[in-house]
Amino acid sequence: ADGNDAVRAAARDALRDLVATHGGSDEAMGFLLPHFEAVLGTGRADETFLGSTAALSAEKVPRDVVASDRRKEGVVVALGSAALHLKGEENYDKIDGTIDMLLSALETPSEDVQSSVAMCLSKLMKKGRTQDRLGDILDGLMKECLHGEKLATRRGAAYGLSAAVKGSGIASLKKHEVVRRLEEACSSGATESKEGALFAIELLSDRLGLLF
Repeated sequence: ADGNDAVRAAARDALRDLVATHGGSDEAMGFLLPHFEAVLGTGRADETFLGSTAALSAEKVPRDVVASDRRKEGVVVALGSAALHLKGEENYDKIDGTIDMLLSALETPSEDVQSSVAMCLSKLMKKGRTQDRLGDILDGLMKECLHGEKLATRRGAAYGLSAAVKGSGIASLKKHEVVRRLEEACSSGATESKEGALFAIELLSDRLGLLF
């Protein structure tokens, strides 16, 4: 959450590399995932380790919306590294939980966070039982994209929709009638639905390029 871009980028990259190198054990996952979930849910830092002798006192920890979004963005990057360690049937529940965390994080009203979530999601779409859940995931994202009450919700769902299709393969567009549903929303939906559909078309075009 540091206000300096260079410091924040260095810390984010260090956490990503640390998780990628040492985050594969059950013990590490058991420690990391609950912390990541807490930050994604609240945007707040864990201040329990800050004592009177710490270099940074609890009073100096930034707590504004911008800092919260920066924390979430950093955690999403780290979560992507952690998820790469999740292999085998014994980790299917953790994979499902990780994807659910990311889908919830799409509601964050920050395009930087939503973009980071989308990049992470696309890498997980063929892991574990995710393809068995794909229909439900796309249905949920489509509902939020076309009927979400807030613009940020519709935009975030559009990011998620594009990531799910990108990670699952172009065939998922036809199989789950994604294009038809977006076309219907553009032609006969309410204003919010048309806006959400256009968000999805924009991001699908950006992510899939000439394939879309």
